[in-house]
Amino acid sequence: METRDEDPVEEAPPGWVLRTPTRWREVWVLPLLALGVAALMIVAGSASADVLARVPWVTAAVVMSAGAVALAVAGWRAYRDQTRGASWDLHRTAVLAGVASGAVVMVASLVAGGAIGVATGALGGLPTIMWSARSITRFDRTAVSVACTVVAVVSLVLVVVGLTVDVVPHGRATVWAGVAPLVAVITAVFAFVQFRALARTPSD
Repeated sequence: METRDEDPVEEAPPGWVLRTPTRWREVWVLPLLALGVAALMIVAGSASADVLARVPWVTAAVVMSAGAVALAVAGWRAYRDQTRGASWDLHRTAVLAGVASGAVVMVASLVAGGAIGVATGALGGLPTIMWSARSITRFDRTAVSVACTVVAVVSLVLVVVGLTVDVVPHGRATVWAGVAPLVAVITAVFAFVQFRALARTPSD
């Protein structure tokens, strides 16, 4: 009786390949969403009479707008070329834009001394993205680890300023001394976990 070797099972492509746009409208969904959020930040910042609250929100809007433009360019190239290299460039751009936007929103909401819900939502966004991803690359872990480290350091600086500088308004000082420590601890722990996992993650 003849035996026949089983056909080899092809390995499924990584998630960043499967997320390559195959229709032109898929290119613009995330960039337009990011631009919409950036516009809301500008409106919120402009409506505030507090300069210290206005500056961080406008800065966050600029960062998010730049990310949206970069994401649109990379997305269009990936849609046009349909190559693995273009898909990888799109993935890296999306990771950088998402991580930078999340970090800057957390910092902006803390510096402004308000919008604690936004800070909490953004804080939960990075872990959610990492835990729900189909495949996580070394690039992903590195970007998230660095971003969380930056947020943790900025939060610690705000804690020190809130506790030591008397000219800071009471409401903002309360947020800096009360909420910033929690943000610093959570982001520092998450950065540590990702740095540890980075050592076990295969090369991209």
